[in-house]
Amino acid sequence: MVSGTKRKYYMLGGKGGVGKTSCAASLAVKFANNGHPTLVVSTDPAHSLSDSFAQDLTGGALVPVEGPDYPLFALEINPEKSREEFRNAARQNGGTGVKDFMDGMGLGMLADQLGELKLGELLDSPPPGLDEAIAISKVMQFLESQEYSTFTRIVFDTAPTGHTLRLLSLPDFLDASIGKILKLRQKIASATSAIKSVFGQEETRQNTTDKLEKLRERMIKVRDLFRDIDSTEFVIVTIPTVMAVSESSRLSASLRKENVPVKRLIVNQILPPSPSDCKFCAMKRKDQMRALDIIQNDPELSSLLMIQAPLIDVEIRGVPALKFLGDIIWK
Repeated sequence: MVSGTKRKYYMLGGKGGVGKTSCAASLAVKFANNGHPTLVVSTDPAHSLSDSFAQDLTGGALVPVEGPDYPLFALEINPEKSREEFRNAARQNGGTGVKDFMDGMGLGMLADQLGELKLGELLDSPPPGLDEAIAISKVMQFLESQEYSTFTRIVFDTAPTGHTLRLLSLPDFLDASIGKILKLRQKIASATSAIKSVFGQEETRQNTTDKLEKLRERMIKVRDLFRDIDSTEFVIVTIPTVMAVSESSRLSASLRKENVPVKRLIVNQILPPSPSDCKFCAMKRKDQMRALDIIQNDPELSSLLMIQAPLIDVEIRGVPALKFLGDIIWK
């Protein structure tokens, strides 16, 4: 995982509360300490990166993490701030401020299209899926912006399973939606001038179509990135309980359906060996062994490289603790 200088993306996800953030942060520290300029990004609306690094990383901007041997930056995507910006933009200049906001996300051409269709008033409320759209816009920036060109490792601390699956499927959805919009434009262009006037323009603007085509190409680039086995890997994080393992199995099946590369499964919080178990520990260990057996016989999980991470007797906070955890998990 640390070899090579070509940029690689690692996405860590799973059920809520299994330790995704600690695993993602420890992986980022591992990369940085092995000479990789690294960026760790939280796409979870309920961020924990600041808590994990014991450092204020809020604000929705790149923040340098103190402690690693090599540059490590963190970014907590702030969906609530973006929602508020969206509402404010929708009210500016009769709604034209939406375009400025979406331009900043790299999605300005969608605002162009909606404006031409006289649907700007619908943008007063942030649309469903805005969290995922903002995350996608950041991925587009990682691919295209000079600001992020120095990073050779980018680690995503993703939201719980449902949000993450929506994030991964969004490029396909937008690709199909843009295709429908383009077909609609072609129909509008061939309609009578009376119909054209309903949609606000006597002549359709070719540059808007070009912008939509460009956005579609960018969505395809993001989709291809998520499925690129040479540069992207999704790491499933779970804990040794039947409920968590069952959700991990469903997540693995969904990722395979989306053609997202999955190679590793981290089973976190395993009780370490003890010469003398109390009754509680003995029962807990037996329960965990049952969950591990289910993993080994599960058709979705058994083929993955299973990494067993022990339950640690101290809270993992700050770079030294994350380095300690990373040396255990990411050997």
